[in-house]
Amino acid sequence: MRSPFSLLDLRPLPVVQILDIGARSEGDDSYQAVVDLGLAEVTGFEPDPASFAALQSRSGPYRYFQNFLGDGQEASFQVCAWPGCSSLLEPDPAIINLFCGIGAEAGANFSVISRHRVATTRLDDLPGIAPDLIKIDVQGAERLVLSHGSRALESALIVQCEVEFLPLYKDQPLFGEMQTFFQQRGFHLHKLIDVHGRTFRPLQLPDRRAALSQMLWADALFVRDISRLDRWSDDDLLKGALLLHDLYLSYDLVLVLLTAHDRRQALAGAPGGLAEAYAARLRRSTNLTRLYLNEGR
Repeated sequence: MRSPFSLLDLRPLPVVQILDIGARSEGDDSYQAVVDLGLAEVTGFEPDPASFAALQSRSGPYRYFQNFLGDGQEASFQVCAWPGCSSLLEPDPAIINLFCGIGAEAGANFSVISRHRVATTRLDDLPGIAPDLIKIDVQGAERLVLSHGSRALESALIVQCEVEFLPLYKDQPLFGEMQTFFQQRGFHLHKLIDVHGRTFRPLQLPDRRAALSQMLWADALFVRDISRLDRWSDDDLLKGALLLHDLYLSYDLVLVLLTAHDRRQALAGAPGGLAEAYAARLRRSTNLTRLYLNEGR
């Protein structure tokens, strides 16, 4: 889902740094639009060997590492039948087996087929990590990884973080705990996207992945405190506007950032008018797509 126009149509924009933690690909990346514009450099981490090999074959503004990110200690890694379910945490059959379309019984997607002791690396111990956008999906271990990534969080303007509403993994922090974690680090919840659920067994819809009532997981978008735009640099305002427009279709918040940028330009005696041009382009667009509590697939 993309915006009908790009912010780049209005003026040149700075390149954004993207940190992708859990970079395993199942199609276009959520940040593909800014890569296609030539406005992104991507650093990714993916420990699964097959997924890492596939990522290594990509051409473009990418660099990938096979580290298991964590607290710097040795940990157990649970390899599941579906690689995307593998985690540093243990899947919880008591929750998972309540639902259609997912399962922890033998052969099902969350079933553990092997366990390995692995060495984890603290994100804070890696040089040259200064993202504008963090996208993280590590199956319940998001808080563990980011608790040891303070420098990356201090740099980031936006974090796209997978969150769960029920504990699919044992002892994992749920959505409310993750919101508190980000709030304490100067981020506000902006919105939920790609909301997923499943039906309770035994009721099953024709699409086994479809939800009827229960939310299970989503991607939560957290944005650096908008009430303190004085802490955003001029480039931050433009980078944030680019990401929020071209990736997340948050037109109203983009206008807030561009208005703040114009105000600074006026104080410096430089040309402005970007917010006005953007608002005019929005008014002329008859097919503005939205990305708000959409159902994930």
